[in-house]
Amino acid sequence: MNLHNEKAYPKLCMQLLSTLEKSLPNHLTYHTLEHTIDVANVCNAYIEHYNIEENDAKLMRIAAIGHDFGYIISPIEHEERSIKSLSHILPSILTSEEIALVNGMIRATKVPQHPTNFMEEIIADADLDYLGRTDYDLLSGGLYKEFQYYDIVNNQEEWLDLQIKFLENHKFHTSFACEFRKPLKQQKIKELKEKRKALECQ
Repeated sequence: MNLHNEKAYPKLCMQLLSTLEKSLPNHLTYHTLEHTIDVANVCNAYIEHYNIEENDAKLMRIAAIGHDFGYIISPIEHEERSIKSLSHILPSILTSEEIALVNGMIRATKVPQHPTNFMEEIIADADLDYLGRTDYDLLSGGLYKEFQYYDIVNNQEEWLDLQIKFLENHKFHTSFACEFRKPLKQQKIKELKEKRKALECQ
């Protein structure tokens, strides 16, 4: 997967992507380099759609690239681990106020999501954009394998129950996602419930 509009990203983002490529554990089958690039590409599309001001756009791109950096260390409290790791790097290019905005956006991806401003809403929606896309099954398959590795789920029944509950409790925040992602997500909930019911009949 290629990073769209690469020239718009600070050089630091390319360094972060390189570190992710080298350092993310092999057992991560969803929280991969490709996931980070996907979130960044979706975020970039939001920036263009909403005509986000240049400096805010820079901060959003940094947050998108860095939001899962903590997975290099552990999935536990990975948002805070991301923030801590970036705290050693970001002061070289951002002010303390800008870093606070980036940190807020990273925290906004924590599930359940509670964004507090428009930039945080965009990052939150970008992170879970796949929930309302046609590649949901492919990407969620990677998450299923990852959850199995961490013993979060042990079988299809547990996985479907977890996904149905997650999708029903999740909500998109931006008008774009509500219009263009929510309908497919609602359809996916119906499909998952049908799969779950079919398993009960076996």
